[in-house]
Amino acid sequence: MNAKSTYSFACAAFAAAVAVASLAGCFSEHVGITQPSGEALCTGVPPANVVRIQDFAFSPAQINVARGGTVIWVNCGQQQHSSASDTGVWDSGLLARFATYSRVFDTAGSFPFHCNPHPFMQATVVVQ
Repeated sequence: MNAKSTYSFACAAFAAAVAVASLAGCFSEHVGITQPSGEALCTGVPPANVVRIQDFAFSPAQINVARGGTVIWVNCGQQQHSSASDTGVWDSGLLARFATYSRVFDTAGSFPFHCNPHPFMQATVVVQ
């Protein structure tokens, strides 16, 4: 190889490396899925698997999910609240404003839950 062909090869290799790196950068931006923030879940129409905690109530009071589905609770109010199974299966602990808690439901059935600090707040997850 003479100096001119070595230089041409080096330039072509560098250009190819830059092109590949540029494409990798473009595709890497789309790899991860960003979940909505708790604040975003408290505005607009909530996704079907979201239970909002607001004004000392769970909304909706009954949420239906398929077996293997995830339910997300989000506290949209000023007071701390929780989501706790009536049978002790789960307990989110206290959720501050815009905090979320999620749980996957693998078993079909009806799962009543309540807020520990405010036991009059009650609702149900129905897994089909």
